[in-house]
Amino acid sequence: MNEGFHVDHRLRNLGATERYAWLIDPVSPKHFTLAAEVTGSTTIDRWGEALKAVQGRHPIINAFVNTNNNGHQYFSYSSSVNIPLRIVFLDRINDIDHEIKREFSAPFGVGDTSFIKVALLYSKEHSIIIVTSHHSIADGLSLLHFMRDLLDTMAGKPLPPLELQPTIDDLCIRGGVPVADIDSPPAAEELRPYTERSLAKLVIHRKRLSPELTSRLREHARREETTVHGALSAAFAIALFKSKRWSERAVRICTPVDVRKIFSLDYGLSFSVVFPTYSYDVKNYSYFWDLARAIIDDLKPVRTREGVSASIHAFHDFMEGASLNELMEFDKKNCAPDILISNLGVVPFSADIGELTLESLWGPSILIGTEREQAVGVVTLNDTIHLTHTSYQPVADFLISAEEILSESVK
Repeated sequence: MNEGFHVDHRLRNLGATERYAWLIDPVSPKHFTLAAEVTGSTTIDRWGEALKAVQGRHPIINAFVNTNNNGHQYFSYSSSVNIPLRIVFLDRINDIDHEIKREFSAPFGVGDTSFIKVALLYSKEHSIIIVTSHHSIADGLSLLHFMRDLLDTMAGKPLPPLELQPTIDDLCIRGGVPVADIDSPPAAEELRPYTERSLAKLVIHRKRLSPELTSRLREHARREETTVHGALSAAFAIALFKSKRWSERAVRICTPVDVRKIFSLDYGLSFSVVFPTYSYDVKNYSYFWDLARAIIDDLKPVRTREGVSASIHAFHDFMEGASLNELMEFDKKNCAPDILISNLGVVPFSADIGELTLESLWGPSILIGTEREQAVGVVTLNDTIHLTHTSYQPVADFLISAEEILSESVK
């Protein structure tokens, strides 16, 4: 992708995680999708105008990737970048999940002119906006804030341009952040092949947990000295362990960790997460909340400045000269999750934006891409946890089983 652009100026070099997403993408696409349901009177023209205005706010949207003589990738700015906008009238759609699947299943490739693409399922009083981003320029949380910018602009709020976000390498390595003495997450016992990707095999299911269950989970998590994320992770691990296809081995869970919160950064578009994967022998946990605590305890060392620095130093060293085969092995052995849980947390802004109301948020839909992977996007809006299950080899009734386990855990 990104061929034939007029170059205005160079922005910055890609960081280690950005280079990983860029280089591995032709083999194992690294993109993700977020969908929002919005009520309130709008026009198609206004959506297009707002999208163009928000594009001007985020410099990385107007970027493409070049490679210098030393083989290092860097972002260049181009004023010729345009975000594709696919428009479908909502009354002609029978299955919203299919539209989300359609957007997620199509990777970025040669001929694409932007790292972001948008689908608008439109009616005058009710629209669904589906945004898909390449991972080299964004992660789930920054795309959530991109969605907020879009709705703010729709509501008539002027938004100033943002500064380009630094790389995690800049923060940790060139910023001189000390490195914690922590163990690297254990790799999988054997290489896990990539799954076959096709729209026909892709499954995306969505589910809301009730406000009552969401509230009880918060209360019990506090009482048990853990978090809602720990509870959700435990429930999905148990649901997978109890499924017919499971082979009694430990369950591998990948949890993206937000770096911005740790370094007090804003949420301009950038790929600013680390994504450790840990294993849990579920049969050894007879008490649900012990497993929830164990999952969070493993993440605590990483969720510090020194822990992030340790992860980034190691990944930066790995990426220096890594071949494509080595990147593939990283996916298949170091990541190789059975479950990937991308939790955006509680939406940090009001659902009422001018005359518009954000009714629901779904995603991120995202996959490392290895066999048997179950990805769950989590976001909490209006005191309600929204779950999105994405998989090419889905476990049947995965969200329903997890909900039943969660309900039992808070009795």
